[in-house]
Amino acid sequence: MLRAVALLGVLLSAACGPARGGGASGSDGGQSVDTGAAPTDVGAAVDAGVVGDTPAVAEDRVEVPRDVGVGPTDAGPAVDVVSAPDSGGLGEPAWVNVEVRTDAPCPTPSFCGGDVQGTWDVANGCFEIPVSGQTMLCPNARVTRAAGRARGRVNFGNVIAQRAAEWETAVDVLIPAQCASLVGGCAQLQQFLQSSFPGSTCAPSGGAGDCTCTAQRNGSLRDGDAYTTQNNQIVSSSSGRRWDYCVTGSSLVYRDASQSSTREPGLITLARR
Repeated sequence: MLRAVALLGVLLSAACGPARGGGASGSDGGQSVDTGAAPTDVGAAVDAGVVGDTPAVAEDRVEVPRDVGVGPTDAGPAVDVVSAPDSGGLGEPAWVNVEVRTDAPCPTPSFCGGDVQGTWDVANGCFEIPVSGQTMLCPNARVTRAAGRARGRVNFGNVIAQRAAEWETAVDVLIPAQCASLVGGCAQLQQFLQSSFPGSTCAPSGGAGDCTCTAQRNGSLRDGDAYTTQNNQIVSSSSGRRWDYCVTGSSLVYRDASQSSTREPGLITLARR
């Protein structure tokens, strides 16, 4: 019983992945996945960064619904997104697949800094959900699927950065009958999972008492702040949060490097619009 419950705890923590920072207006826990833009608060998204002494530009607003209600492998119906006023009517950002790693860390690039000013959409990403090693608490338990998707937009003005994003991640784990039965079967496993991750499921698999549990962790954010750049980092003027970043051609790669607060998950790649 203790081993099975311990495994459940692992699934929950795994679904969460590297903790997601909360944006001033971000949310975490609907059904969604990826990142967007400004350094005050972030949930999985973007950086901000060019030092500017010019007056702050009008705040570019990009609205992304908090929860699309579809799984990571289903693109779902289009969701209206209002593009930033000075972005040239780009329309809503597209959903893109992101890599979800359960047994290895995401790559660590060289962060080179650069000029981030302009409008960027989420193009790719990598999220770490370290489940595999923990599943050994239950013999023969294993990850059968790890998937994610995200969309978002960031607009960096001379002084102000605005961003909006949403993301969805899911990890399927097969729990053998000998462990599932210790806690009362799939229904009880699902109850444990849903207490921390509403919408997660556990269902019979193969008719032999095994269960397949899908742990989901989704979220969204919309925020804005003044920012500067220094030492290859974007720095939030209000909170002091930091993001390592590198601009190469039309690509911007970043990750949360804040030391004093919960970090946003993963490594995010943006493409210039």
